Amino acid sequence: MKLKIGHKGKFIVVCSQKGGIVKSQSSAEIAFGLRRAGYSTLELDMDWTTGLTERAFPEGLPLAIEREPMSNTFTPGEANVYQLFFPETKINPVELPGKRFIIGATSELNEINYRNSDCMFDFRDRINQLKELFDFIIADSAPSYSNVMVGAHMAADYLLIPTLLEKQSRNAVGKQLAYMQKIKRNYNPGLQFMGTYVTQTQVKNYKKPLKEGYLGPIDTLNFNLLIEILQEKGYSEEFILAYISYVPAAAKEAIELGLSFYEYDPSCLPAIQYNDMTQKIIQIAGGQ
Repeated sequence: MKLKIGHKGKFIVVCSQKGGIVKSQSSAEIAFGLRRAGYSTLELDMDWTTGLTERAFPEGLPLAIEREPMSNTFTPGEANVYQLFFPETKINPVELPGKRFIIGATSELNEINYRNSDCMFDFRDRINQLKELFDFIIADSAPSYSNVMVGAHMAADYLLIPTLLEKQSRNAVGKQLAYMQKIKRNYNPGLQFMGTYVTQTQVKNYKKPLKEGYLGPIDTLNFNLLIEILQEKGYSEEFILAYISYVPAAAKEAIELGLSFYEYDPSCLPAIQYNDMTQKIIQIAGGQ
């Protein structure tokens, strides 16, 4: 990897206090879009359910993530996020197709949550080192308040919150914002809320305005309640960055093949919508 000169990259954490909201897939889509736009990009799997890692390596983990998978003891490789929570470990990301890079995870990442809180500060230091190498670092963070999640927020420049238009998911946006504001106040004053986005939008009529028939009645209600949650936390409707259309066949096949929506079919709506959101992310983060 070539060392960048003159500026540090941006660390974006993708996180919600709700699982099952397409967080890992959307993290991969964002990272792919940033790389396609010409930015050096690193993906971090910071969820011990390892969805981002499994998506990147559908045929099985490389030894760079776990050196001795058949051993009775855990042996993290140089491309395991576990290593980032220690001050002197060696780190070497794995290169993915399209010149993206990833530091993956195994379930043992959960063990970090039982360590002394100093590990979160070590993680922040390691991220600052990686920001010298990459324009963007995208972290798929665990959906729970823990050392891993707090460490991610302590090191982050921006928070992105994926959501669905249903009660638990939209309420999770409010919880995540509350945690972000607490961490911002106590540990990371530079942390900013980049926005939220709906990962599987059930569109009723593409020709209708957003609040007047574009969504079904229940989704429109949940959309308005999501706006209320944002406003309660001090943010406007403009912080909803994207509505990714739910196209079941494309989503299933792209995941099965280990492809981004763009690689699967650049003309499909999710590919176009993720590309548009990526452009917003670049603009917000100050990319040129």
